[in-house]
Amino acid sequence: MKQFYRLLPPQLLAESQATLVRFVRQEGDHRITKQAIDWLEKLTPKQMQAQETRLVLAMRGKQVIGLFAISQCGLHHSFLVVDKRYRQRGIGKGLTQYACELFPKLYVRIALDNEASLALFQGLGFELVKATIGPTGKPTLWLAYGKWTPDDLQKHAG
Repeated sequence: MKQFYRLLPPQLLAESQATLVRFVRQEGDHRITKQAIDWLEKLTPKQMQAQETRLVLAMRGKQVIGLFAISQCGLHHSFLVVDKRYRQRGIGKGLTQYACELFPKLYVRIALDNEASLALFQGLGFELVKATIGPTGKPTLWLAYGKWTPDDLQKHAG
């Protein structure tokens, strides 16, 4: 069975939300912050539209095998999670390429010790644009793609 990518419509959020939160908790390798998981758990369809939020799914039949959650072009939240059983198969790359088509610019924050994610995003043309200390206290890199601006980072990344 082949995987495919799709955008979760806001009207289907309520019926999928608990599954997506559980998926992130189980498959996120403790790399997704509590703040990001709380945001996903409390997200509403109205907020999805107002915050320019997209939930991009990789599906294998009816099973979620990947999620790229993005809010405000990644300035508010962005995280990518792939089911451990399906890693190293191009799913993260496919989700990211799909997301890059949806947004004129895209930002991600990656802990410096997350070498696999850094390699993935840099391999897709994301540029290193800022280094900070992340919410978990780890050195964290901001990477950007597309029509990003330093002004965005100044407003949202301090």
